[in-house]
Amino acid sequence: MVLAVLLVATALLPALAAAMPRPSASQVLSVDATGALMFTPDALTVTPGQPVELEVTQLANFEHTFVLSSVPNVTIPTSDTPAQLDDFFNAHPPLVNLTLGQVPGTTFFANFTAPAAGTYEFVCQVPTHFQSGMHGVLTSGTGSGSSSSTGLSPTTLYALVGLGVVVVLVVVVLVLRRRGSPKPPAP
Repeated sequence: MVLAVLLVATALLPALAAAMPRPSASQVLSVDATGALMFTPDALTVTPGQPVELEVTQLANFEHTFVLSSVPNVTIPTSDTPAQLDDFFNAHPPLVNLTLGQVPGTTFFANFTAPAAGTYEFVCQVPTHFQSGMHGVLTSGTGSGSSSSTGLSPTTLYALVGLGVVVVLVVVVLVLRRRGSPKPPAP
């Protein structure tokens, strides 16, 4: 009986391992900072909680920055002065803060985890660039939650329930065997 329970448990373990979530590959985003004071593209999309590899290529021969806000669903007014923009990012440290220099064709990299669902503005903090339209939006997810309240897929839930049943069966068998075994004589 114990052997049968162990065989069932052994058979369920690969299913459980296959059902466990695996880390996903990084999302790669590529953005150009142009001489026309714009980011191309100016709209990016990521999946919340997933790793992101950002590549920003400087196309202009004058300095730009790429600064990604950490504050969801806030649009920074383009009427803000450069000092107000600096104050905003001093109060709310950005997710990404790259200085791109002045060499056209240079690519800069940043890795980060995609933030919670929402929209996040990215800007160039060089004075007057943001005010001239050099900004964009990163959208993280759609805001809809997972279909399961536990966040586990149905396959994972079934595998965990199956493993739980096997553990209970093993415990029951061991308890029954212990009750049925003869007790040593009292001295």
